[in-house]
Amino acid sequence: MDKAVVRTSTGVVENVIIIEDGADWPCPDGCELINAVPPAQPGATWNGASFTAPVIPERSRLDVLMAEGPATQVYNEGTDTMDDRPAEDIAADKTELLGLLQAKLADTGDLAWDEMNKMLALERES
Repeated sequence: MDKAVVRTSTGVVENVIIIEDGADWPCPDGCELINAVPPAQPGATWNGASFTAPVIPERSRLDVLMAEGPATQVYNEGTDTMDDRPAEDIAADKTELLGLLQAKLADTGDLAWDEMNKMLALERES
């Protein structure tokens, strides 16, 4: 049987476990076991009657470009191969990333270490 391990003070689901009905399992301090029904999953919340799925924030374009970098290849479904992207598309992604980093710096006055290094590298390239 699926059980949600719910932090009693917050109602947040910390884990979902499979446990035999009637099994003696020591629940962590400050937690309770609730019969897990969808959308019970880690990060979901329990209000005493039902579960609410966690809100997963959408990644910003800056986050995507910082994590993945400008893609140099794309998958071609027709040929089942990785094809090189045109140089102008890669350059456009780099220009966009540089602009996003410069805008963040102007807006907040601060960049993370990796963001600053990426911005400096892109400025050197241009």
